[in-house]
Amino acid sequence: VLDYVMNHVHETSSLWQTHPDWFWPRWFSGRDCVCGQQCSWDAEPDRLRCWFMPYLPDFDFGNPAARQASVQNALQWITDLEIDGYRLDAVKHIDPAWLADLRAGINQLGLPRQFYLVGETFTDDRQLLRAYVDPATKLDGQFDFPLRAALVRTILRREGSLRELESFVAGNVGFYGPSAVMGTFLGNHDLPRAIHLAEDPPQFGAWDSGKARAWYDRPRQPTAAAPYQRLAVAFAALLTLPGLPLIYYGDEVGLAGGGDPDNRRPMPWSGISVPQQQLLQTVGKLVAIRRGHPALSRGTPQQLWLGDDVLAYRMRHGADELVVVLNRSDSDQPIQLPAGSYTDLLRGATFSASLTAPARTALILGRGSIP
Repeated sequence: VLDYVMNHVHETSSLWQTHPDWFWPRWFSGRDCVCGQQCSWDAEPDRLRCWFMPYLPDFDFGNPAARQASVQNALQWITDLEIDGYRLDAVKHIDPAWLADLRAGINQLGLPRQFYLVGETFTDDRQLLRAYVDPATKLDGQFDFPLRAALVRTILRREGSLRELESFVAGNVGFYGPSAVMGTFLGNHDLPRAIHLAEDPPQFGAWDSGKARAWYDRPRQPTAAAPYQRLAVAFAALLTLPGLPLIYYGDEVGLAGGGDPDNRRPMPWSGISVPQQQLLQTVGKLVAIRRGHPALSRGTPQQLWLGDDVLAYRMRHGADELVVVLNRSDSDQPIQLPAGSYTDLLRGATFSASLTAPARTALILGRGSIP
């Protein structure tokens, strides 16, 4: 999967030098149309024509020649490299005709499987996200920023209750269409590192870019175990809910960092703390469990137990069935599951239907004794 940036080029690009008519002029209605300055990031028509930076000319894909050249370039990469998908940058800033032309071109290639198109639109507006999603004519999905915010707020920051998370997830499943495959995540290159949202107190808000601490007053690596345990619970949710999970490098060890560029610190390949090692082991097991159980990638969550601090749901696909228990609390929480015996695939412990979920812990339960 390649990251394809179609919105703009650098001012030194030969395309800008030879085809200036393919780009929006920076000056628009008497304004220097740079996003977030004299033009809006979000309002139309500004968002479709504003320049991200004064040195990044913005394509005018209302121009058929510009749109055709860009789409053909994207199709050529698919043919030359035999890639499986694109992460498409800044989708809300693109003329929808570009996206429709790209999907039509991909369909004409006759590829042996669906070519995955996932869009990046940094917004909490689910209607706007959905407007670009249609696997037949547009995107297969978008990065699910609203779900990420819900996980951050309720599990990492411990705001509200898990009743709110359960309600959000119930309304989010199928919201983008029956065939949509949304990209789910906890951290990315535009956000402060997830570990700091799980600290006591949290260092950033759910929608905070962290850029105020990108160069100065940069956050330190937490030493307490609790933030890493909370992050493990959030990863358990991420890796057991519908969607295509993305793990931003370093989050599997709770790497520290503020906003961009501090969130791009080098990956620590050795010398990590015991809590970091435990988080890494848990994430590795979660990934393996997800890979081995189609219920976690194809099932729909069915609530089994719900409280302010604990949530249990069943994931089922065909004969494959698992129960996920999330406890965000700093104390153990008793819950009641359907009758039977259960084994935690993360730790191997066995439980009855009346069980106690340990503090800041997730359980991935299979029925009976799991070999």
